[in-house]
Amino acid sequence: MNILITFLTVVILLISRIYSQSTTADSQYKTTEEITTVTTISTTTTTTTTFAPEVDHEWEDLILAGPTVVNYLGLFMVLASRKNQTLNASAEFTPKHLSVTQPLPVILSRISTDMQAAFKVASDDLIRTRSNMDQIPDHINAGLLLIQTAPNALLETLLPYTLKNVKRAANEGAAVTKPTLERFITVEVILEELVTLLSSTSATKEDDINYLMEAKAYANDIQMQWSLLVKLFKKFSQRADITEIRIVDSFIKPTEVASNLTTPNQRRTHLDKLIPAAIAIDQSSHLLDIMALTYAEISNEHMINQIASDKPYLTLATESARALSQRELWQNTIAQSVKVARLAQVRQNEFAATSSGRNERYSTYSKDPVAT
Repeated sequence: MNILITFLTVVILLISRIYSQSTTADSQYKTTEEITTVTTISTTTTTTTTFAPEVDHEWEDLILAGPTVVNYLGLFMVLASRKNQTLNASAEFTPKHLSVTQPLPVILSRISTDMQAAFKVASDDLIRTRSNMDQIPDHINAGLLLIQTAPNALLETLLPYTLKNVKRAANEGAAVTKPTLERFITVEVILEELVTLLSSTSATKEDDINYLMEAKAYANDIQMQWSLLVKLFKKFSQRADITEIRIVDSFIKPTEVASNLTTPNQRRTHLDKLIPAAIAIDQSSHLLDIMALTYAEISNEHMINQIASDKPYLTLATESARALSQRELWQNTIAQSVKVARLAQVRQNEFAATSSGRNERYSTYSKDPVAT
């Protein structure tokens, strides 16, 4: 069983590598500097490097962990159906989330419920994230158009309103990613407790020893896959933060300082400064939108409903039923990994294909502003 899980993991990694290879030249060209940001989650401060959108392909690999962790949990449930194994905590460890008075099948049922809740909340929150990301390019373009064409009086009236709108969309888009990330981190802590409890549980009978060895392997594999999902949602949050920071530092603040854009020459000089920033903001918000859309589709098809339908595995009564269920879950893991990897690659390629059109669209603002 452990060999099969290891094989599945290797196959999934190979699938992710094959399909994450970009086929477009745009994705090979890095036009924006790498940005280092410090993201604080709970009481832990983590320094991460977030790449420019053109070279940020890591999410394509991370997104595979969603369907995989659901199938791995199903396989663990099949094993747990063999007996009501109780777990023991060492004298040095007191679990905060799990109870050692509950047998392993009950614990796995609770973990399944927590995972499903995390998936559901994530899908709902990412709708709000996408809604805000979709608004950002429109507000940015409105600001550039005002600077290029609006009479002075109208510019003075409408530009602050436009800047306020783009800042609000960025703030709300970034804020909504934080609670979702926290929920995924909480489930990660629960899985860490399960691994610790299994490690401190001993057995004397040969059957129990083999059972616990398999259980530990499953728990470790599930924890590893869930940690990749946590990393994915950190990436969502970081990308939202990067977009927000760029909007404030590269678009809003320079424009607020340049309040006296009274001549065409002043406007042209200011537009020349804003256009590269606007392209980078548009790219960053669009990538987050693509990532969120792809995750939501995968979650709706392979995660939210499937994890709920896996609970009957805990009540399997015969070895033949367990063998059939295991075979189905292994097949699901491979088939879904191929499908998800293909979808992620298609979406990344679609994103890369927007570069030339985006550059052309924003270059129109470099034309001479009208006389005011």
